Amino acid sequence: MIENLRKYPGVIIAALVAVFVGFLLMDSQRFFRQGAAGISVDNVSYDFNEFRRLGPSSRKLGEQLASYQAMEMYSFVTALTDAKSDSIDAAEKSFFVNRLLLQKAGREFGIQPGDEEIQQFIRERSVFADSDPTNRTVKKFNQESYQNFVMNGLGKSGLSEADLFLLVKDFLTYEKLQELFGGSIDVNPEDVKRNYQSRMQKVSATYITLPLADFTAKQQPSEEQLKEFWEIRKDSYKTETRRKFSYAIASPKYEQGAEKAPEPPKAEKEGDPIPEPSAADKAIMEKRRKAELDIAGKMDEMLVAIENSKGGEFENKAKEYGWEIRVTDLFTATTLPEVLKPITLRKNTKTLSELLFNMKTTTDPISQFTSAIEVGEADWFIARLDAEEESRVKTYEEAKEEVTKQWVQEKGKEALKVAAEETKKKLEEAIKGGKSFADAAKDAGLTTKSLAPVASGVTPTGQSEAPSIFSAAQYLTPGSLTEVIHTENADIIAIVDKREIEKNPNFEMTVMSGMDQYKNQMRVVAFQSWLAEQNATTKVSE
Repeated sequence: MIENLRKYPGVIIAALVAVFVGFLLMDSQRFFRQGAAGISVDNVSYDFNEFRRLGPSSRKLGEQLASYQAMEMYSFVTALTDAKSDSIDAAEKSFFVNRLLLQKAGREFGIQPGDEEIQQFIRERSVFADSDPTNRTVKKFNQESYQNFVMNGLGKSGLSEADLFLLVKDFLTYEKLQELFGGSIDVNPEDVKRNYQSRMQKVSATYITLPLADFTAKQQPSEEQLKEFWEIRKDSYKTETRRKFSYAIASPKYEQGAEKAPEPPKAEKEGDPIPEPSAADKAIMEKRRKAELDIAGKMDEMLVAIENSKGGEFENKAKEYGWEIRVTDLFTATTLPEVLKPITLRKNTKTLSELLFNMKTTTDPISQFTSAIEVGEADWFIARLDAEEESRVKTYEEAKEEVTKQWVQEKGKEALKVAAEETKKKLEEAIKGGKSFADAAKDAGLTTKSLAPVASGVTPTGQSEAPSIFSAAQYLTPGSLTEVIHTENADIIAIVDKREIEKNPNFEMTVMSGMDQYKNQMRVVAFQSWLAEQNATTKVSE
């Protein structure tokens, strides 16, 4: 083994450099984090590294593989992520827990894909299997692409080839569980045909609109009504949590002449190769790289000092490095101070406000600090929570404006609903008596509008209600009234003028293909239903 390593001294040195640079620039969550105790699932504890490897990092790996058109992997990641997650943290947590439940089910049902199956998937079904340009049905394993991904792509996420194999194993288990849970599901070809026909048609209609604003404008609540309304719902009217922070921004100090990155070289004309940067530009880029590594190293040193001193060295280290510490007033997640608004995050899908208000603090002083956050082009941001004013229930006077608005909206909708049903009944009676929809509407003092033939998902300019009308009319015979169509700002009643099915010579083939898609969708639904049942009885704590 050692003799083999001696053959590649350059590779080893490059790898060590990469590891060192990675340490300096790594996501600070891997070095300095809150909640490092991990997570417990059904009384089994998992530390942070186990959680990260099986959860967030593997989820990102699955998304990365899916981005290379591996749609099967996309379905897998989606199925194991709770669609109701209201944050990235919640999504990553649900993926982790659901993956454990999947692995448990695999053991209980005897579904344990072996190495041969895993390797076969990678060779034949993964993104590393290239299609033959002359014959798309023929796949060829791209060993070079795979090795490059394992050596470079996986390392950046802190995963190994073994983690990739485990992810594929879980994916294959997911596929087999889908077949098990959805094996008895049958799809009626007529239902599929009817669905496709509805989507391949064009609908024209005549309709009337009852604007919600006409009904909310008539609402005049009394003080007693508002107080009664507030009393029942007062727990839903709360102030926002307010927080106060001290923060510092660390910026690289570039040498003279390297303050600005050189412009990338461009090809003389389109199609020509892009030339190498000049020696002078390379020298500037190297100076800039060193300055950025230096500031990242200093931020790591600050994090170590903060952790070792239980937060006491924040001001001292900032002063040592010449970083100004600024202090905010109390503010809410929706009222970020003007000085913080220009700060942009890099390599992060969250906003600065989310990072500041998602902090979970404990009695440990370290929990009062954010991690080191990468901002701007090469800067770092760190903040300490100095004070917090927790959310509380508003008094009636504080909530009155909000209460009034909600009361008016609810009562307006109630009045609109009654009026719409009464209007529909009058129109139906008039049409039965021999009148046209247009004349019946005119007699009721209503103005009609026309919807030209429109297809599924199409919204003509100025007619945002068109998709809703199409959905209500797509299965009705011409001359039929729709049910009352409820939209955000109005209720609509329409009569179907015409439905035309567009001819498609490949329709039967489309239906057959659609049946397979529907079966796959139903299998996913069956799996997710099973997963929801498992989650209901699973104990999760942090």
